Formats: sequence, C-alpha cells, structure tokens
Amino acid sequence: MKTVRLSDPTRVRVVEVFSSLQGEGLRLGERQVFVRLGGCNLHCDYCDEPDTIPIPSGEVWTRERLEGKILDLARARPHRSVSWTGGEPLLHAEFLAGLMDWAKAQRLENYLETNGTLPQALRELAPKCDVISMDVKLPSATGRECWSAHLESLRVAPRKTFVKVVLTADSQDAEWRRVIRLLQEADPTIPLVLQPATPVSDSRGSGRRVEPIEPKRALAFLRQARGLLKDVRLIPQWHPVWGLP
Repeated sequence: MKTVRLSDPTRVRVVEVFSSLQGEGLRLGERQVFVRLGGCNLHCDYCDEPDTIPIPSGEVWTRERLEGKILDLARARPHRSVSWTGGEPLLHAEFLAGLMDWAKAQRLENYLETNGTLPQALRELAPKCDVISMDVKLPSATGRECWSAHLESLRVAPRKTFVKVVLTADSQDAEWRRVIRLLQEADPTIPLVLQPATPVSDSRGSGRRVEPIEPKRALAFLRQARGLLKDVRLIPQWHPVWGLP
C-alpha cells in the first residue's frame, strides 16, 4: 500500500496530549498518557477522531515540548504506559523511534495503536513496543481492501499484538470469514477483539449515521471465531460510556 510517510526526528504534528483511561481492547481501564498524532492514510466511516485524518493536521511540536508534556502528566499520577495513537502514528515512525526509547527510560511502556497497514514502519518500531493494538480494517468501512498489508503487519510482532475489528451494521459475513482466515494464516494465538462501533455520523461526509452491528450478528461472529481461534473477546468501546476523551 503506497502512502505518505511523515519523517522528522525532531518535530511532529500533535492533535492533543492528555491523561485518561484506555477505553478499548485488552488494557481496558488502564490509565495512559495519550499522544494523538495528526494524519492518517485511511478514512474509515466510523472514525471518532476525524480531525486527525487530514495530512497535515494538528500543531507542530518539538520533541522537547512533547517530552515535557508527557512528564508533567506522568508525574501528576501513576501511569503504566504512553498510548501512541492518531490518526496513524506509524506515519511518524522516525520521530517515534526516539520518543519510544525515551519513554522506556522514564519507565513508561509503549502502547502503539495502529491501523496495521504500514508493515515496514511497524517492523522498525515493534522492538520498542510493549503492546501493539492493531486494527483489521474491513472494506465495508474503508472502501478498500488491506488484507495483504494486515497479514504482513501481523507477522511482525505477534507476541506483542492483539487485533481489534470494529463492526458496524454494514459489516459483511464474508469479511468476517476473511478476518478469521487472516488470523489463522498469521498466528491463531493472537488475541482478537470484536468491537461494535459507537454510533457516529459518517466521517466520509455521506450524511448518514454509522450504526453498530446488531447484537445477534456480533454474537454469531464471536461464536464462529471462537471455534477456530484461541483467544476471542467481545469488548465494546467504553470511553464514550464513561464520558472520557
């Protein structure tokens, strides 16, 4: 997949930096420092951070400014990790390489949230990551197929990775079967999280509202995957329920 790569080891485009509880996936409820970077190579219809999609987006920060903000938040209360999120943080891989080393020196784990379509950048950063939360994007949500990029990404660091699939009312049975085959081919022990979409207005400007998958279909997907993969869970997105950013 051809995409823009934003490489600068000294500065980066930042949308926001804040402390909150992780609202998704296997570290649900863990307090993290969130660093939301600007720019994404995809445009998912259910995106709840559409301001991060344009390239460029966000404000230019120096490395020193970002380190200072992370330290201020980390010293105010205990944090286990920094969540590098976006947008797509792997667009800023050269910058993140140094920041991840720095975070480790501050005794903060590196939690990377990625759409899993930039395998070469992921390969460069995976040794520095403690957890990789990787989305598998369904064509019904993105308007394109990313299966080969996902497969290559999943082979980079399977022991550090869990996969999250956001499911909407438009998610197709055939897509779900493809997700299962993808995990079987990559590594069937990688944890898989089904996440019903939080209702939002379509970020691609169609004017319609994106709705979550029906509960009965989500449970059917769950049962199907559990018969073929080792660790499969249904975990809704919780920070909208908690009223957190």
